[in-house]
Parts: sequence; structure tokens; C-alpha cells
Amino acid sequence: MMTGLFENKRMTIQQSSYFWNMWAGLIFGFQSVFLLMVITRFLGLYDAGVFTIAYANANLFLAVGKYGMRNYQVTDVRGQFSYREYLVSRYITVFAMIVASVVYTLIAGAALHYSADKTLVIIFMCLLKAEDALEDVYLGWYQLKGRLDTASKIMTFRLASTLIVWIAGIILLKNLLYSLIVAMIYSGVFLFVLLKGTLPYFNIEKQPADLRKIRKLLVICFPLFLGGFLSFYIGNAPKYAIDAQLTDELQACYGFISMPVFVIGLLNSFIYQPILTQLAVLWKNEEYGSFLKEIFFECAAIAGITLFAIVSGYLLGVPVLSWMYHTDLSAYKTELIILLVGGGFLALSGFLLIVLTIVRMQKESVIGYLVTSVLALIASPVLVKRYEMLGASVLYTALMFVLSLIFAAMIAYRLKKTSIHEM
Repeated sequence: MMTGLFENKRMTIQQSSYFWNMWAGLIFGFQSVFLLMVITRFLGLYDAGVFTIAYANANLFLAVGKYGMRNYQVTDVRGQFSYREYLVSRYITVFAMIVASVVYTLIAGAALHYSADKTLVIIFMCLLKAEDALEDVYLGWYQLKGRLDTASKIMTFRLASTLIVWIAGIILLKNLLYSLIVAMIYSGVFLFVLLKGTLPYFNIEKQPADLRKIRKLLVICFPLFLGGFLSFYIGNAPKYAIDAQLTDELQACYGFISMPVFVIGLLNSFIYQPILTQLAVLWKNEEYGSFLKEIFFECAAIAGITLFAIVSGYLLGVPVLSWMYHTDLSAYKTELIILLVGGGFLALSGFLLIVLTIVRMQKESVIGYLVTSVLALIASPVLVKRYEMLGASVLYTALMFVLSLIFAAMIAYRLKKTSIHEM
């Protein structure tokens, strides 16, 4: 079986990378969609709301675990850091993720009067996401070594089988917490088996990690971590405001209509994820014309996918989502369209952040996140309290637009400065 993860009988490695990366991204993006569909039918709207905020919190702390390191790792074509240095640094960040998520959840639970079950669901959701963070450093190394296809197969098989186990648990156990614990245990064991079977193929060096280089790596990637953390906060600011001021039932409805937003981001990641190393090589070789051409191509693709999503959402969004989640969402059509526009800006800001990483402006990118986070902190309680769901939708789209605008200005400045020096 493990040998089969490296074989591509009908496709080249690049073709297989696109194919399996697409499936991994689809499952990752749609797992919450399928889970919410099952939860609303077998457990109810309240549990769907608990799942929504738990999933948001888990993704927020996932940013701590991943530490923004994947994009830096896969573009480290000069070999600045070794496999073990990336691995040990990830052990450190995953540990920090677990501690921070538990402490935060206990404090927030006491302040907002969470039930014991809701508190435990959030904590175990964070533990499940910690497995995603640990897996990410191994798969990043596989990608750097030219085997994104193998990395994507591992991610696809783990996510798909875990989703099946989790859904079966919800249906059979009729309990969100118990089914989550079962899924977490299964996912961890399955990941261990897959990694143990594939790591030997990469002939990883045996020398110990250099602690000074680990510290240097953590310092270098800190702006990426901070940016990623603030990015998740910005994206979920409406959900936190709803959690504090509205009900779990409205939280569920917001989760339903905002789900297509993240799907847009994932669909776009299928396009640009496999070419990250290629973009890094173009920049390294000072092929600025080709580099800029690729950026424009990706931005056009993002615009096209977003436009398609908006038209589809306008025509079919409400009835499809109402059927999927077994809830009448006809009152939220305007909010859905506004959120789909925001989804386009989410995808654009994500891609522009990768470009900033390649040109090694990750420190400067934090400025964009800080400015947008302050805006979110000030505006979210006001808009959500006064306009409820509409306010949350407008807030989200405005925040994504501001972030994209700041990143685009930074890239334009970097390219202009580079072209001046080359003259």
C-alpha cells in the first residue's frame, strides 16, 4: 500500500500532484459542510451552532500549530534549514497550540457561560486540528522534495476516512462530543501508520537539529504565524461577535451561509498551491517578467472562480443551502451574496500573502493584518449588535477587501523597488 502512494501509472508526478492536491483540498474544505448537514439532521440546530464556533476556534489555534511555516518550507529551495529543524520547530508550535487553546477555551467558557459539553467540544476540536498541524510539516517536506502527489494522497486518505468515521459516530452515538473523540483517536492512529510507512522512502539525514537554527527558523516565521493567526481572527471576527451577542442557532445559520466563502478559497488554492516552488524559482532566478505574468494569471483565475460562485449563489444558493442544512435560509439571500464577494477577497489575500512570502516580505505583511485586526476589533461588536447577520456579512467582506488592498500595495512597491535596482 505504501509503495502505491509513490506510484503514478497513468500520470506524471506534476499531473498527479494537481489531481490529489485538488481532492485533499476538496475534502478539507467540504468536511465541515458534510458534518453540518449530518449534525442538523441528527442532533439539531443548537449542536450545529456549537460545532460552528468550535470549528472556528480550532482553525484559529491551528494557525499557532502551523506557525505559517508551510509556505516558507516548500519555497526553501536553497536548503537553509534541515528536515529535523523543521520537525522540531513544529513539535514546539503544536505543543504551544494545545496549551493556548485549552487555556483560552476555559477562560472564554467561564466568561460566556459555556456548558461543559460545549467547552469540551471546542477543546477536542482543537486537539483534532493539532493532528493537522503535525501532519503539515511532514507533507511540506514531501512537497519540497518534489512529491506533492504523495503528500496529497496521505492527506486525502486520512481526511476522507476520518470524515466517514466521524459521520458514522454522529449517527450511531447521537452525541457530538463522543463522535468527535472517536474521530480524533482514529485520525491520529491512521496518520501515524501512513507517515511511518512513507518516511523511509525519503532517506532523511540522521544528524540532530541545530537548536540555534530552530530558534532562527521560529524568529523568521513569526511574522507568518502572526499574520496567519490574525488572518483567522479577521475571518472569524463575525462569528466571535455572534457568539458573544446572539444565539447558537443564529451562529449555525451564519455558518451555513458563510460556508461557500471558504469553498471559494479552497478552489483557488488548487490552482496556485502546486506552483509555489515554481514561483520561488522564478523570483530566485530574477525572471521578474515571468513572475509578474504568473501573478496576473492567478489573480484572473481567482476573479473568474469568484464571479462563477456569485452567479451560482444568486440563482441557486439559498434553496441549495436550505436543503443541505435542513433549515429555511430564505431570509439571508443578501447576506449570502455579500459573503461570496468577501470569499473572492479571501482567496486573493491568501494568494498575495504567498507572493509576499516568496519575495521575503513576510514581516511587512503583518502590518496589513494588524491594521485589519484593529478594524475588526472596533467594528465587529457594533455592526453585529445593530444589524445582526447583515452586519456580520458586511463586516467580513469589508475586512477581506482592506487586507487584499494592503497586500497588493506592498507587492507593487516591492516589484517597483526591484525593477529600479535592476536598471
